Amino acid sequence: MSFILACKAFIKAWKNPEKAKIFLEDTIPKTEEPKTNVVENTHLRLLGMLQQNGRFIDFIKEDISQFTDEQIGAVARQIHQDCGKCLEEYVTIRPLLQENEGDSIQIAKGYDANQIKLIGNIKGEPPYTGTLVHKGWKAHKRSLPKKIGEFDQDIIYSAEIEIR
Repeated sequence: MSFILACKAFIKAWKNPEKAKIFLEDTIPKTEEPKTNVVENTHLRLLGMLQQNGRFIDFIKEDISQFTDEQIGAVARQIHQDCGKCLEEYVTIRPLLQENEGDSIQIAKGYDANQIKLIGNIKGEPPYTGTLVHKGWKAHKRSLPKKIGEFDQDIIYSAEIEIR
């Protein structure tokens, strides 16, 4: 009986190959792609490094209204120093433009709008003359440590539990 059924299926597939193709595609088990954490949330990893080295997130999330300016200043100075070292170690950041803030700058036609943000009274087409308000920042080196193995990409920094 199965031989006859196989012959009938063959003849139907031979007469109508499009239906046979659709039938076969629906019945072939699809292999699932392996689940991997290929996408790296480097921005969250950098936040984690700033937290680890300078307690950056703790400081930003803390309600500082109850502290004096002197207390905040002392803590901010240490966080500034520690986070600065961390950035310099993992992401070397340099000014985008070398001119001094306050200098007059010529902006030519075809300027890179990703690098230069025009503000103020913008009329007509370039070239423009303006005053440098902020130099901008550019990453020159990125060397965050790689995460190994499976991990929750949304965890910025692990909770710390002291065992006594």
